[in-house]
Amino acid sequence: MRTIEEMKNHYKNFDSWVLSLKKLSHEEWLQPIDEGKWSSAEIISHFIAWDRFTLDQRLGKLKENAVLDPFPDFQSVNDRAAEYAKSGVTKNELIDEFIEIRSAAVEGFKFVGEEHQVHFKIGHHPYTIASYMEDFIGHDLHHKAQIAAFLAENESCGI
Repeated sequence: MRTIEEMKNHYKNFDSWVLSLKKLSHEEWLQPIDEGKWSSAEIISHFIAWDRFTLDQRLGKLKENAVLDPFPDFQSVNDRAAEYAKSGVTKNELIDEFIEIRSAAVEGFKFVGEEHQVHFKIGHHPYTIASYMEDFIGHDLHHKAQIAAFLAENESCGI
């Protein structure tokens, strides 16, 4: 399990990596990373959707022994995020929105406090703040690896 400091470092480094995606061409940004997969734009929009959910539906409720509602239908949230990415929002607007929402979410965890062993449940699944954040870090790294593999395979701009 990462320390709070390591988690904060992940978010700082991840933000820098997402900002580096501004170098992608319009075509690279919108091209699916593989057959039947999302584009980089859709992945970043997907992060925004789930970070916004965390901000709006989780952060104010993360208290010792809280029982929170289960996650919403993943597919519908993801579908709306993909649609948003294709709605005409520009690459820079989407990346800037990601940075803003992610920063607010990370800041929100600071207000929960350094006591990251608060125990709560989402549906019947037990979490601590650290394990919740760890899940999202794993999610970040999964999608980052997908985009990096796509860019390497396509001999992109070296991101």
